[in-house]
Amino acid sequence: MRSPVENVAKTLGVKFPEEYVRFMEKYGKKLPTDPISGQSWVLGLGDADFVEGTTLAFRSKLPNFAPENVVIGYSGLKKIMIDKIEEEIDDYVMLNTQDGKILSVDSLGATKIIADGFEDWAGSEILAAELRDKYTSTLTVVLFDDVLKAEEARTNLLKLQHQGYIDLEDIVVVVKEADGTAKYHQTNEMAKKGAAVGSLTGLIAGALVLHPLLGAVLVGAAGAITASFADAGIEDDFIMNLTANFKPGSSALFTLVIRSQPEKVLPTFQLGGKILVTSMNKEEAARLQADLDAIQENIYKNQESKLDRIK
Repeated sequence: MRSPVENVAKTLGVKFPEEYVRFMEKYGKKLPTDPISGQSWVLGLGDADFVEGTTLAFRSKLPNFAPENVVIGYSGLKKIMIDKIEEEIDDYVMLNTQDGKILSVDSLGATKIIADGFEDWAGSEILAAELRDKYTSTLTVVLFDDVLKAEEARTNLLKLQHQGYIDLEDIVVVVKEADGTAKYHQTNEMAKKGAAVGSLTGLIAGALVLHPLLGAVLVGAAGAITASFADAGIEDDFIMNLTANFKPGSSALFTLVIRSQPEKVLPTFQLGGKILVTSMNKEEAARLQADLDAIQENIYKNQESKLDRIK
């Protein structure tokens, strides 16, 4: 018996990329038939019925709509100029089933490439949605460009917790020294709460420390770790991508936050930092990263100013 996504592929006469098929087979039931008027589980993506019906509608309306293109989601409204008048039209997400690229396509047929592949485009957002389903606390991993900043941020957050401005379920620091060795540190107070509380942050942080060994010395342990990732809703590819960004001479801060007062917490990150993963929604994450980028820009400007004065 064919799956819904296989039925759609047959109806539309296309072959979907494997990464999209895996996504639909795993998460298709979470997706709405009408992401236009309702809220999608992730990235405005629709279920198999939406994909089939919307793609056929585009083919009927737009004679030049390429047969390899399939509409898989809805982005929202976008503004365009028609006869010098600003108007709003619908914007959709489209998958090119031949080369795997993800594009935006509006109701007039104008397209723009978004990403080279489905996993590149959706991977982190799928993880965030999965984490939101599984955990009430918010997971965030912030990467810093030296070995000390994550620990400094951790110390500041613990002070804020004592002051009542943030409630931390777990907080872990991972440091990668210049020689490539990695270690992580969890507060004794939170470690005593047990594995259930610190499992998510500890699991990911531990993976960063053990990653170079997973394919060699710890063959048996790697299977157990992979199973733990699956239980936590974390794909192996996520850990691979995370470790690729975790370079020698850097540090990362892992937090599970129950609640916080952002206006009090943000000054803790006067150290800059880059969000590697978060279970925040896309808009919240974008705002936080913009704040971190602004802080980092100020750091660079202050450093340049000091160098100019020395010269």
